[in-house]
Amino acid sequence: MSEPLPIDGGLGLLPLLQRAGRDIESTIQGRSMGNTLPPGTRILIRCRESGAYVNGSVVAFVATRGLVGHRVVGRRADSTGTVTLLTRGDGTLVCDPPLEPSRVLGEVTEWHDGEAWRPVPPAPARSTPARLGAAGLLLLVRAALAIDQEMAARLARLLTFVAQRLRPPEPSPLGSADEQGG
Repeated sequence: MSEPLPIDGGLGLLPLLQRAGRDIESTIQGRSMGNTLPPGTRILIRCRESGAYVNGSVVAFVATRGLVGHRVVGRRADSTGTVTLLTRGDGTLVCDPPLEPSRVLGEVTEWHDGEAWRPVPPAPARSTPARLGAAGLLLLVRAALAIDQEMAARLARLLTFVAQRLRPPEPSPLGSADEQGG
């Protein structure tokens, strides 16, 4: 999304933006939402104070790398009643580190197709191996979360690091050397 918020400034502004209850327009920059919300897509974020975000909704939250928009794939309340959200981009198999709802700016409710605003579509269908892989990785992070939130966050970051190293390189916009006559 556009204009990443530094973690300190982002968290300081967050309560004010949430209480305002306004819609904020932003632009997707990364590829983590896959074809659901590809880079360059304009989105609308409905700012609100921590709400009961349901599985399948897309939320915008403050992360160490700025403002991120990912889909809620799980939630957990510990013995004290503290709720933690698990999120994941539609274009990835690994979930993000556990997230406190207070870090959520709001729900991504719409995207602009160039002519009109449209509701955010549901998560795309995945192949059986991808569904099983994503479910297994989510289960690992949930199991770690049952033990310790920081351990779950470290595990999610490690899994993301490994997944990035295993991902095939993006095709060059210029094409291969064979296509260029070289």
